[in-house]
Amino acid sequence: MSIQLRRATRRFRHRPIFTDLDLDVPQGARLLLAGDNGSGKTTLLRCLAGTLALTAGRISVAGEPVGSPAARRLVGLCLAPEQGLYGRLSARDNLRLVARLRLPRRSVEPATARVIEELGIGTYADRPAEKCSAGMRARVSIARALLGDPVVLLLDEPTRSLDEPTRAMLWAALDRRRHLTCVIASHHREDRARCDSTLTLPVGR
Repeated sequence: MSIQLRRATRRFRHRPIFTDLDLDVPQGARLLLAGDNGSGKTTLLRCLAGTLALTAGRISVAGEPVGSPAARRLVGLCLAPEQGLYGRLSARDNLRLVARLRLPRRSVEPATARVIEELGIGTYADRPAEKCSAGMRARVSIARALLGDPVVLLLDEPTRSLDEPTRAMLWAALDRRRHLTCVIASHHREDRARCDSTLTLPVGR
């Protein structure tokens, strides 16, 4: 299993976000997280990434405890895709920065060039991120998550700021990585149709 949850529970103070969640996501699967705003989709993604600890239970990624250095190397994460870039750095340098952390030095430039081409970033790759539109920044954030050939990709509303041609670029990039396990929180109908299964999180579970 690429992702395994056992009795995973997360509370904020006394408010339950999700409780005793058991889940198995096989390699190459695409899981849609559905639910109303406030149901815990982003919280669950953060727990899967290891950036937020569970209150109880456990999560593993490819057999590694979530949050461990080994698990972090296997996960590509894109939360709030229009945000989170270094504004004064160019789109290309934002990508290089992550590539240097995740890849051998000789692979940095080829890997950066590949995701720039895949997501159609070339026309503004050398523009400061703070000068890019929300849709442009979203492309860079998604490209950044793909660097290093992760085993698991976690996406939070990735297509919210993307037009139809760019959404097609994203899904083409994912289709080229059939081994990649994707967990996607989205309200977009096309994203839902592209997923194999759905986990609906009720508010206050």
